[in-house]
Amino acid sequence: MKVETRRIREILETPSAPGRKTPKYQQIYSKVKQAILSGELPNSCELPPTRLLADALGVSRSTVIKVYDLLKLEGLLDATVGSCYKVVSPGTEATPTDEHTAPDRSYVSVSEGAKAFRQNLGLINAIDDPGIAFRPGIPPLDLFPITRWKKLSDEYWKFVRASELSYYAGAGVEVLRKTISNYLNLRRNVKCDYSQVFILSGSLQSLYLIGNLLLNPGDEVILENPTFPNAHSVFKSLRGKVTGANVDRDGIVTEGLRQKMTAGAKLIHLTPSHQYPLGVRMSDQRKQEVLALANEKGLYIIENDYENEINHPDRDGKPIFSLDRQDRTFYLGTFNRTLHPSIRVGFVIVPRHLVTNFHAMVIHSHRFVSPTGQVVLRGFIEKNFLHEHLKNVAREAQNRHDRFMEFLETHLSAQLQPIRSSSASLHITALLKNGVSDTKVVSALAEKGIVAHALSKCYISPEKKQGLIFGYSSVKPRHMTPIMNKMADILKKF
Repeated sequence: MKVETRRIREILETPSAPGRKTPKYQQIYSKVKQAILSGELPNSCELPPTRLLADALGVSRSTVIKVYDLLKLEGLLDATVGSCYKVVSPGTEATPTDEHTAPDRSYVSVSEGAKAFRQNLGLINAIDDPGIAFRPGIPPLDLFPITRWKKLSDEYWKFVRASELSYYAGAGVEVLRKTISNYLNLRRNVKCDYSQVFILSGSLQSLYLIGNLLLNPGDEVILENPTFPNAHSVFKSLRGKVTGANVDRDGIVTEGLRQKMTAGAKLIHLTPSHQYPLGVRMSDQRKQEVLALANEKGLYIIENDYENEINHPDRDGKPIFSLDRQDRTFYLGTFNRTLHPSIRVGFVIVPRHLVTNFHAMVIHSHRFVSPTGQVVLRGFIEKNFLHEHLKNVAREAQNRHDRFMEFLETHLSAQLQPIRSSSASLHITALLKNGVSDTKVVSALAEKGIVAHALSKCYISPEKKQGLIFGYSSVKPRHMTPIMNKMADILKKF
């Protein structure tokens, strides 16, 4: 944000404290400094070039240069290449807290819901970690066909009409919803009417809306144990009673699931095509058993199919949604994990009898996802670009997986025991040996710019295994070895 010379003149016109006459540069410097300290000139705003400001104030350029030099010496101004001068406000790194409330003011308290979300913030995995190595949930970003996407985006803006820049339907752009419905039928054996498809920003928003749709405080939600920490966090923050049922080699254990199905239970959240984070693929028999239990108790199922095209490149396997004959399954998918996280487009298929209520939730929350990305994504799918890209992702991800696993086995076998899976994924989970704390290892890696998630955060029960979750696929092969060597040096110290 650039500051106009007019604004600087207004600042200089404010009355000065009485006293002896001071040099011109000192007057300008003092008032600009005060404007920075008071926030009139906010952090990162760009001050005018020295020559332009000198002409506007009727002073020599050397006077303005001296002012800027003094501000730079005090750390209030940052000069970059090309004579760009940006304000640096003191204390901009500080995080605001509730303790900043002025003592002479009183406010009503925030809601119990807000308190719950704040208390459970530690459960959720951070989204602002620097860098991408080896952060889970990120696909091979270097493979994304930017040129194709840009061409489709340019075509949209070339032919878009002014009337199309208005509000859009909350459920999403109709042509994309129809395209996704057809795509899921062909690629995932999921058959639904497009009216059941809602376009959202991702799986977390889907879970938030479903939770608000069905849960009252104290209602029970059953999750796989272990599971996505973010799913645990959102349901607990909605003040649901979260319980976990263990998994074995066929998926969630139905006997344990039955024991958790009390009178207050309403929801089961599952990742059957590739259980997160252990990588188990739920057997068809287990899927039928879970459905039978849900039908018996009247519970809804959330089927989170977060990496289907990676897990099932040959379209084998049938989702729970397709086996469900009682219309009690929500089916979640996201393009954030298979294309790139910044696209912010996901979808949820809602049971027919809940479509109207779910639509009301959407309208009251975010109105709609940006139609530009929706229309471009529709073209990306229709032109078969998505299918081609996902084939490339699956192939290259396997190469990077093999390389990462080979390194772990060769250099870190004394520290890590990888959990092998029968289905592919964009992450690897490895158990820590010798009783090492995974949270301490995660912190040590983060200090060196390497991201991993702690397996222990995925557990709902008090018994937690210690391990690390790596998103190996986001790093180009030529960059992997030096980063892995640095990682090995850190792990060998524990």
